Amino acid sequence: MPVTQDPLLKRLILWAERVTKIDLSYLLKGGVWLVLGQVSISGLAFLASIAFAYYVSKDDYGTYRFLLSVFWSLTAFGLSGVPTALARAIARDDHGAYWHALKLSLLGSIPMALISFGMSAYYALNANPLLAYGCLVIGILGPFMQAAYLYGAVLEGKKAFRENAIAGILLNLVPTLGLIALMLILHEPVAFLATFLGASVLTGTLISIYTIRKFHISFTRKTNAEFHSLGLHLSAMNILFTLSQQADKLLIFHALGPVNLAIYTFAVSIPDQLRAILGNLETLSFPKFAKRPVHEILPTLGKKLWGLTGIIILIVICYIVAAPFLFSILFPAYMDSVFISQVYALSLIPVGSVVPLSLLQAHAAKRELYIFNTVIPILQIFTLWMGILFMGLLGAILARVLTRFATMALSLILVKTYALRHS
Repeated sequence: MPVTQDPLLKRLILWAERVTKIDLSYLLKGGVWLVLGQVSISGLAFLASIAFAYYVSKDDYGTYRFLLSVFWSLTAFGLSGVPTALARAIARDDHGAYWHALKLSLLGSIPMALISFGMSAYYALNANPLLAYGCLVIGILGPFMQAAYLYGAVLEGKKAFRENAIAGILLNLVPTLGLIALMLILHEPVAFLATFLGASVLTGTLISIYTIRKFHISFTRKTNAEFHSLGLHLSAMNILFTLSQQADKLLIFHALGPVNLAIYTFAVSIPDQLRAILGNLETLSFPKFAKRPVHEILPTLGKKLWGLTGIIILIVICYIVAAPFLFSILFPAYMDSVFISQVYALSLIPVGSVVPLSLLQAHAAKRELYIFNTVIPILQIFTLWMGILFMGLLGAILARVLTRFATMALSLILVKTYALRHS
């Protein structure tokens, strides 16, 4: 018997919903699958990290992480806002948007390919064959990544949390197994990159084909005109934001070298996995926000965020205490990452900012989103640059923590601004 059919538990859930103003029935229905999926994905990430820590040198791992950051940075120059616009369209039963999203994703990836080939030529001319081959791989495989991942937007819009969780597990399982098998044979950063990108594109494509058939996404030229407008606007907003998300790795690699990048990557790995699990609130809230006016959402938003923040503070305290023990077991070669990892855990406290940001995206609040996606990236890039320049790895960590708290504050201000404009 499902837990929500138990009479006593059902009454308890209804009482808790009245007290907290949170739709717990909805969270239990979708959140369980999302959390299960993210926990599984985090487990796979830990498995890959443990293998890298034991079998790959810090220098090779740092170079691989740098090449990955180059790839993700170059996605900024494509139409990266299309998946969010697609999720909103699917939530409103606009199935025709999928095929337009697929076309835009492929065409929008052309700049990535051109820039990657240009970087490859530059590194080759400067006698750096390792990075030259890495950029060549990005130019060949990278342009297909977003198109292969569009299934996620469909499943999010359909509130198909079970399917989304299973797909996410598969999408991480195949590349992880490929990387682990490869590192037992050779330790080449470019080979790691090609395996990750190739396996991800292939798996994502197969999942997308399955999703199209399951939800009967038939080809049609008709779609809401707002889809294109929103997709283009979100893509423009994402340029600075995407670059800022990779700025730490790029700056550390060039300023401090690949070994320090490897140390930094392991320092942020566990907190970032915890943040990914908590970040499922965005996936859960987006389709509901898309169908409700802001004046219905705002009255209980603050109370929900304060309750969430209290729970996260307890999680942060537990992690800070447990970090030395966890690293001694999982990553013994990276014990010098422990202290900065404990400091970085503080950045989890304002993770509730994903909720007001999801509200702004669901309501296509272009003005507020432009402000957010300009101010926060500039702040993060500037603080990272100054932090790394004067304090090294600890400076990078402190910059990330500061930016996360600024994200929470600004997102709440912008939600209130949007509500006032539409009152």
